[in-house]
Amino acid sequence: MPERPPEPPLTSDEAAKQRAASYLGRVISKRYRIDEVIAMGGMGAVYRGEHVHMHKRVAIKILHPDTERLPELVQRFEREAIAGAHIQHRNVATATDFGEAEDGSFFLVLEYVRGTTLHEIIRRGPMPAPRAALIARQLAAALDATHAMNIVHRDLKPRNVMVAEPQGDLVKLIDFGLAKVSVDQLRRSAAAPESMRMGMEPESRPVRLTTAGVIFGTIAYLAPESALGMDFVDERADLYALGLIFYEMLAGKHPFLAKDPVELFNQQRSAPVPAIAEHSPGVAVPPAIEAVVRRLLEKQPRARFETAAELIAALDQACAASGIVTQEPRAEMSSRSEMASVPAIGDAARVPSNRPPLSSAPPREPEASPGSASAIVLGESCLVSLNEVAGALEPAAERVAGEPAGGD
Repeated sequence: MPERPPEPPLTSDEAAKQRAASYLGRVISKRYRIDEVIAMGGMGAVYRGEHVHMHKRVAIKILHPDTERLPELVQRFEREAIAGAHIQHRNVATATDFGEAEDGSFFLVLEYVRGTTLHEIIRRGPMPAPRAALIARQLAAALDATHAMNIVHRDLKPRNVMVAEPQGDLVKLIDFGLAKVSVDQLRRSAAAPESMRMGMEPESRPVRLTTAGVIFGTIAYLAPESALGMDFVDERADLYALGLIFYEMLAGKHPFLAKDPVELFNQQRSAPVPAIAEHSPGVAVPPAIEAVVRRLLEKQPRARFETAAELIAALDQACAASGIVTQEPRAEMSSRSEMASVPAIGDAARVPSNRPPLSSAPPREPEASPGSASAIVLGESCLVSLNEVAGALEPAAERVAGEPAGGD
């Protein structure tokens, strides 16, 4: 009998689907059942699952066992777990567990968030100013809580923001895989009484995935000072990224439209921010609201808001001056005290404004400058390299802590 021809090799997409499907129905770490694939990439997948003992729905990210050869990816995974476990805020998706499954794969268990990414919502077109302000304010509150724990997100973008539209646009910030995290600070904070947690100095510098001269993140949302290296990126870079998101929500598109990544980053660093009315004809934004956005997008970090709490106060004033009244989103399964943790617009007094400076923050000077084209090319090549490694789960990042829009 003639031999059967060999089966054609699987494509990368087919192999990813096969690996992702192999986990369905399994129970990992004796407590998490894998029920459904939410999203997948070349190095892992995100699943909807259930804690079999507590009967609680969760989101589970799993890296394939062969990722042991990519220590940067595993470190990023662990970093996301540490950050997500320590930031307790209704606008941040909480990480509840991290470990190694029986087959050697690493897994991360996250709060299950049912919603749509802000990226998908922005694609529908410009938002009314009240809605954009409500979402921006919740993101600012999430950053305020994040920075209070000595953590800088460093990859704030619409794909990393989940919005629960049926709950009045309740926002959840996700994916802390590129965050600057001081592990010693968090360990000491966890062991100290609540009244002593603020203002403690860490015993060592933050955990790092980067080397000198390397910049990383998503080019469209990198602050200008990133060109100097990640040591010059602090909490104000997160505020810059929030300014870009705020602009996108109002205008329906990014302020800088270059297709080439190098040119796009050059525009971030030196091109003036176009007025929203010029960039998106027919879109009217209250001047006080646009002024807040423009201050967030200042090229020099010292010209922006110093803290997220300062931003919240300014946004509240801008909303009041513009006659904008927003309604605080409701949160499922939230206690009365938790609901009060994010004050309604106009109630900035509840937001702490005495944040300690990031103990690991870089010197405030020198400020970012246009620099040379060769430096930009170097940064871009490093970004591409990192995206090939640490960004292997990018397809999953869109709903890293939730499920596709319209799902149950």
